[in-house]
Amino acid sequence: MGDAILTIEILVLGVLVIAFLAIVIVRGDQGLVKPLAEPLPSLPPVVLPEAREVAAADIQDIRFGVGLRGYRTDQVDQVLERLTSALEDRDQQIDALREQAEQHKQHSAE
Repeated sequence: MGDAILTIEILVLGVLVIAFLAIVIVRGDQGLVKPLAEPLPSLPPVVLPEAREVAAADIQDIRFGVGLRGYRTDQVDQVLERLTSALEDRDQQIDALREQAEQHKQHSAE
C-alpha cells in the first residue's frame, strides 16, 4: 500500500513539474518574460593599473557594481581577462629567470 502512495506522489509531482515548465516555455515564447537588462554604460569601469604589474592590493581593492541579479558580468569578465594576462606574463618572466639562474649555476660550476 505504501509503495502505491509513493508512486502516486511521484506521478503527481512529475505532472506539476511538467506543467510548470510548459507554462514557462509558453510565456517565454509569447514575450511575457522580460530578458535581462543591458549593463548601464553610465557606471564607472573597473580599472586595474596599466603602468605596472598587478599587485595583490589591486585585486583586494576591486569592487564590482551589483546589478539586479548580482555582479555585472561584463566587469567581472574584464577583470578576469586582465588578471589572466598579467599572471601569464608574470609566469613567463619567472620561467625565463629560472632558466637564466640555472644556466648561470651551470656556467659557474664549470
